[in-house]
Amino acid sequence: MMRWRFLMKSLGFYLGWIAWILSVPMPSCAWSQEVWEYSPYRVNVWMSVSPTLGWNEATQAEIQRKIRERCEADFGGAWRIRMQPTPDSMYGSVLYHIDELSIAQILARELIVIVGKSDEAKMSFLNSSPAPIKPTLSTEESEKRKKLSKEQLKELEDAEARAASLNSIRTFESALDRIESFHVLSLPYEGILRDSNEFRGDPTWDKFRQKLNAFPGSLESLKSDLATGKIVAALISKNELPFFKDVARAIPTRLPWQPESLLRDFDKIFLVSIDRHEESIRVSVKEMDSILRRMSPTETSIVHSVAEIKTSVPALIRHTFSPVVRIEETDNNTATIRAKAAGLITSQEHPAAIALGDVFIPYIRRDDMNGNPTLLQPLAFTYIAATEKIDGVSLMYGAIFTSSRGALTAAKNRRTRRIGLRVHAPLPKSDMRLSFKNPNPSNTASPGTSSNSLIPVPGAEVYIRTPGYEDLERVGRTDWRGFIPIQKSELPVIQYEVPAQSKNRAIADARAAVRDPVPPPEYREIVRSTLAGEQKNSENPIEANPTLAEKDSPKSATDAKPSTPTPPKVSKGEIRINVPLYIYYIKNGETLLARLPVVTGGQAIEDAKLPDDRVRLQTEAFLRGLQNEVLDIVVRRKILEARIKQRIADNKLDDAQKNAEEWKRTKSYEKMSEQIEAVLRRTLAEREKVGQTAQKRIDTMVETTRQIMQKWLQDAAFRELEKKLNDTK
Repeated sequence: MMRWRFLMKSLGFYLGWIAWILSVPMPSCAWSQEVWEYSPYRVNVWMSVSPTLGWNEATQAEIQRKIRERCEADFGGAWRIRMQPTPDSMYGSVLYHIDELSIAQILARELIVIVGKSDEAKMSFLNSSPAPIKPTLSTEESEKRKKLSKEQLKELEDAEARAASLNSIRTFESALDRIESFHVLSLPYEGILRDSNEFRGDPTWDKFRQKLNAFPGSLESLKSDLATGKIVAALISKNELPFFKDVARAIPTRLPWQPESLLRDFDKIFLVSIDRHEESIRVSVKEMDSILRRMSPTETSIVHSVAEIKTSVPALIRHTFSPVVRIEETDNNTATIRAKAAGLITSQEHPAAIALGDVFIPYIRRDDMNGNPTLLQPLAFTYIAATEKIDGVSLMYGAIFTSSRGALTAAKNRRTRRIGLRVHAPLPKSDMRLSFKNPNPSNTASPGTSSNSLIPVPGAEVYIRTPGYEDLERVGRTDWRGFIPIQKSELPVIQYEVPAQSKNRAIADARAAVRDPVPPPEYREIVRSTLAGEQKNSENPIEANPTLAEKDSPKSATDAKPSTPTPPKVSKGEIRINVPLYIYYIKNGETLLARLPVVTGGQAIEDAKLPDDRVRLQTEAFLRGLQNEVLDIVVRRKILEARIKQRIADNKLDDAQKNAEEWKRTKSYEKMSEQIEAVLRRTLAEREKVGQTAQKRIDTMVETTRQIMQKWLQDAAFRELEKKLNDTK
């Protein structure tokens, strides 16, 4: 009985403790720890409507309601959508310049609090603030102060004075409590009042509005008043901050109706522009991804009535929407990816559903302690194609195709996220632009380049290959601007590594770790030794240039051991992907510069910045010419040797002597070696431009050329002929 009472008391204690925990308001960061595959997309829609359409507030509200209902019907539980008019500071840009609008432009127009840093501003703040009431010290505190030295008392008084000064205001909350008024120019003042309407009744923002004062002057007079202390604090846009840096300092400001706060609160923000177009109405939609801070291309349609807008806007939103995946485990060839909101999707036709064959471009986002992004990096020329399902909900395997192995295997931590954004290919073709980084960017750029820090790469050879295969085909050469068109738009069937063979155990055992695993597909067995033979072609540079072969490609027949009775087999997965992703090889001279996966139509221009190997190319051309010259000298010497022998046999010694003199005039090994030494001196002087890899290639070419000369330019045969000629005389 005593034990039972003890257990009941313990149970009551724990139940009370749990109830207390549940009654305490949770911080926002705790609620952000949500289950990725069961978390709906938080979506906000900004709608800018042209005044020329003549809509009243009731009409606009009704259209917004219809659009929201249609989007909710399309996306169901996978979306939580909110619609609102575009914030006042962005209204005109979204309406008239939606095509050119960027994330940087949106964030630059945010309002931020600045406070004066001149002595006059500090004095004005002290005069306007009530004198701090000195606290009554206890007897113990008074005794402690009596024991302090004069220097210590002065430091204490200085600390108290600084606490009461303008310098002590470091946060928006303290500025709102201690500063009497914030001045803002008339136009943004009206915008703040409109944008903050939905926050009426909130004590913080009611207090903020009461302290706002419209400044009647210009930006220059606002700066002057801050410098002279007539005003203590003001609100300006971030792009105006450099103008005030001499007279004021900024305080971190987060107003809940501004873009920075909205980017934290929502996963996607859709910008909608509705404007008159001749006798019709033009509707434009653009997606802004909050996590990756990326803008999609603009989608536009022309409608002829207000009723069509209610269906046109949801259709464009559906078309521009790009689902995201979380990239979990990776190795050089395979990744495991998890689709967001996949557990809330009821059918494969859902616009947020991830299908096998979808392709994603990976991003790396790194945040600071406050959750602000310090790194937002799309991995250039890197794609992940969804190849197999691991479970029946959200987890999939993805095949990695990249220009730089190991880009996704960087160290992970809780502030670093790896996110994949589904790729669209809306354009019929793309252009690839190849350029070198200019080591002297102050020099004038060549015509046609977009920046004087880039140098175009004309005449580079470009080849195309289907991922996983060796069907290498020549595309052509870049023009004088470094451009080459990319037009292959067929959806390819790719081959990929079997995930279960990954060296990463988390990838290899992913199916065994989930509750409801999806069985793997049937893999195709490939005989390695027959692959190269099937692809033999005089135009295929793999035979002539083994460096073009990939590490992850099936090996050619030369790799098979002759003693092996049965050729080795490898297993490969095979799937048709949903965008035209191909791998392009860039060959400059005799060297492969890059292997670039590219989606045709993904972007209008694919910019590839290559390592500058012009010194290597010049050296290669010189050494190639030197080798040809050696060949010419060897041929001439062989002809002269035959003539000298024939003249001696015919006893035509004078003619034989002339031939011997002609032999002596050909370049010797010593003279040719001097040219090679000159090449080495030049590359040594430009070692910083060349780089280690290119320098190794140059050293290899020099050594090969030297060996050729040592073998073929020796004078031993000539000395024997000369001795025979002298003996005959």
